[in-house]
Amino acid sequence: MAISTPYNSIKFRPVALTIAGFDPSGGAGILADIKTFEGMGVYGLAIITGNTHQNDISFQDVTWLDKNEKQKNIALLAERFPVKAVKLGMHKNLKDVLHSIKLCKKYFPDAKIIWDPVLAASAGYKLKMKIEKDTLDKILSPLSLVTPNQLEACKLEASKDAIDAAIRISDACPVLLKGGHSTDKKVSVDYLFVNGKLKKEFSSSRIKGDGKHGSGCVLSSAITASLAKGDTLESAINKGKEYVTRFLKSNNTLLGYHLN
Repeated sequence: MAISTPYNSIKFRPVALTIAGFDPSGGAGILADIKTFEGMGVYGLAIITGNTHQNDISFQDVTWLDKNEKQKNIALLAERFPVKAVKLGMHKNLKDVLHSIKLCKKYFPDAKIIWDPVLAASAGYKLKMKIEKDTLDKILSPLSLVTPNQLEACKLEASKDAIDAAIRISDACPVLLKGGHSTDKKVSVDYLFVNGKLKKEFSSSRIKGDGKHGSGCVLSSAITASLAKGDTLESAINKGKEYVTRFLKSNNTLLGYHLN
């Protein structure tokens, strides 16, 4: 007999949802997100936006799923699970990102939403995503955090300077500008911008041989998991950084381990 009691009525782990692409190698996308959620002590749910055809070093193509499938899945999940935080990953375009946000606000109105704006895959595929200013503004305003790398920040704001771009984006929502692509060979610095100002720097030593496939997905999903557990934004970023550091150190391949 099926159990009809919703999970918000019984003792259960905090619940986080990822809406992102499916990477069959398990290094990025929803598989990496789910592994991270589990490693962070959060129960993970997942909805696929697209099925990628790739491994850890080669990305050939992606088959996008109809957005109606996404809506059917999220409506059913909402019947059972009290989602506390949502991570948005790879989407076809900005309108699709906005559609996911609207669904989240409808079905999980109190959930924190984190957007990792995947504009290119580490395995070499570039998404043909047109940045429409009006749509971008509608995306940013409900977010608890957006986590672009330097190239993504520049593209989102049509700027040549990542810091300037992040400052401008942070007028709409908090921004964690990731420093993994910087030229500094010894230290990686992530910058948190809030309301147009630098709020905090998060520094970590470069790890020899780092460059794990999906490390950006892992960081954003670790932050999402911490927010689902009730942590403040700065605490969630600290814990996310600690988690991704363990992930980067886990082995010397492109595919990291989550539970050691």
